[in-house]
Amino acid sequence: MFELITQILVLVGIYFLVRFVLLTWIERRYLTWLGGLVLVLLMVLAFLDPTNKTVGSLWGVISFPLRPLGLVLILMSSSLRLGTKKVDGSQIMAALLILLISSLPLTAYLLTERTEQKPALELSQRASDRNVEAIVILGDGTTPSNPAYRLRSQLSNIADGLSVTLQSRLLYAGQLYAEQRSRGNTPLVIVSAGPQPILAQPNVTSSDVITNFLIQRAGVDSSQIRVETEGIDPRSSAIAVRQILSPGAISDNCRLYATCDNGSIQEIQGDPAVAAPRNTVELVTPALGLRRTVSTFARLNIASIPRPTDFYVFQSQAGLRLAALTDLIPSAEALVITSRVVDEYLATLYYFLRQWLTDPLGV
Repeated sequence: MFELITQILVLVGIYFLVRFVLLTWIERRYLTWLGGLVLVLLMVLAFLDPTNKTVGSLWGVISFPLRPLGLVLILMSSSLRLGTKKVDGSQIMAALLILLISSLPLTAYLLTERTEQKPALELSQRASDRNVEAIVILGDGTTPSNPAYRLRSQLSNIADGLSVTLQSRLLYAGQLYAEQRSRGNTPLVIVSAGPQPILAQPNVTSSDVITNFLIQRAGVDSSQIRVETEGIDPRSSAIAVRQILSPGAISDNCRLYATCDNGSIQEIQGDPAVAAPRNTVELVTPALGLRRTVSTFARLNIASIPRPTDFYVFQSQAGLRLAALTDLIPSAEALVITSRVVDEYLATLYYFLRQWLTDPLGV
């Protein structure tokens, strides 16, 4: 009940925020019923079909004012609405402060320490060395900064099309696979790579490249490799993994019913995913979205042993300390990290509203 009330309050808050922005920055005569209807339809589509490419692109536009750089540009543009001779100094000052704070490496350290390092440390401490059914690797297409299938990864070479980060995760998965083999267990290695770049080699798919890499470079048996390229976020990847581990599992689109003694049929309340067998996997995923990803898999009855990768910063666990004077000098890299943390918060909020998280208030 408390989660439901919180979701309602968040939705009401989003409504009033959108309403305030529209009434503040757009003249009333332009706010026609058609424009409002289009906005509502887009929001409904985003909830009904979050994997739609159009929704992903529109989400990048709609969420633009919520990111540091977008908010700065909007404030600066608004300050010039009366012309260059009547600049609103307060909005310029607000934009400057937002840009300054979000571009400080110190700010990026503080945000990633809370969003990335602390959850990774807490979840890793709970991890055990027990045998697992599968080792799951999330690829570049499932990272928080890629909601619209836009691939911006640095490739190792044009021929294979594998990104540097994906290669490092595959190699790490190979180490985990070797550890499992040393204990007498032979788990599946499932790669949820997401949409991959078009390869330069004809008649060679990204699945073939990933499989060959795992066999030749990571030492994984070919019979234990499963590659799926449909997962574009933790939710769709978790669904694909569950279908591989439990092919007969109940779909989210199904409902549970029971036949009573009197012959009547009643619906059983609860998440259909809970009816599926509980699976245990080692989850190789970027540290920034680790907590949301683990919670998403748990929602689908998949217990995850987190194996975080791709840390942005490396600070002492004893506390945050300035590494150098440059931590107080704004940089583009710090702005990128801050923006990605904000993206992760927005993604977590969306997952919370969709009820895709287990213990969402603890994420």
